[in-house]
Amino acid sequence: MSLWVSLRGMWISFRSRRRLSRFYFIVSSFFMIIMIPKNFMILFDKLSLSHDRVDVFRDFLDMSLFVLSGGVYRDDYERINKSYDVQEKDFFIQMLQIVANHSEGFYDLLGDIFMDCISRGHNGQFFTPIHVADFMAEMICGTKIRPGQSVYDPTCGSGRLLLSAVKCCTKDRPNERIFCYGSDIDLTCVKMTAVNMLMNSIPGEIAWMNPLTMEHWRSYKIRLQRVFGIWIPSFKVCGSGETNLLVRAKEVIKQQNVYPDVQQQLLLDFGI
Repeated sequence: MSLWVSLRGMWISFRSRRRLSRFYFIVSSFFMIIMIPKNFMILFDKLSLSHDRVDVFRDFLDMSLFVLSGGVYRDDYERINKSYDVQEKDFFIQMLQIVANHSEGFYDLLGDIFMDCISRGHNGQFFTPIHVADFMAEMICGTKIRPGQSVYDPTCGSGRLLLSAVKCCTKDRPNERIFCYGSDIDLTCVKMTAVNMLMNSIPGEIAWMNPLTMEHWRSYKIRLQRVFGIWIPSFKVCGSGETNLLVRAKEVIKQQNVYPDVQQQLLLDFGI
């Protein structure tokens, strides 16, 4: 049995998103300036003196994936190894430790950093405020969601709604996990979600894809193994077309009480 938080972003008009983006960014920026750790920003600013800020954040995510995956994710690490000296790479490790320390309770610090330092609301890249994400998870999932079920956010951003869904599930069952599917057209967002899931030991698949046309380019898959009562995540990167997400979407559309004409349109639009 599956419960999917799905198709959320597809029904919001792009015009409405643009109108709201500036308001959300202005309001949320005030809180983000307070919440982003000062020691993280000091290291980030030092790296940005000799590298572009967007590149620094991207390379920080790649270094984080390399470390959290136990060296499995090596492709982008080779580029980082050539572009940064030993001290700069040590800065990345310190930054990851800071983010991990401030991500207790499934908190999404990466999303705050991205909006405040990188996107600044550009292209409507503002994420749902955390307290709103928690409220949405309670309303949609509530007591319905159970370990073994799955949730899906087609425009996952930094994985904030997925984190809220897991938080909702673990209130009464702290050692259990649900399976999280996420997708986004922005590779940086996909990597942020993957890092958040690895840090919080959440199983799932995060796809770099177009959630409207269902064109798929890459997936990051996280599996869990319990060792002496502790969840240990394993990490795998899959190429174009290597995804279980489309299969699950087809199953859920057919299982749920969707009007036949809407179900048929979804199947045709998504090509599944």
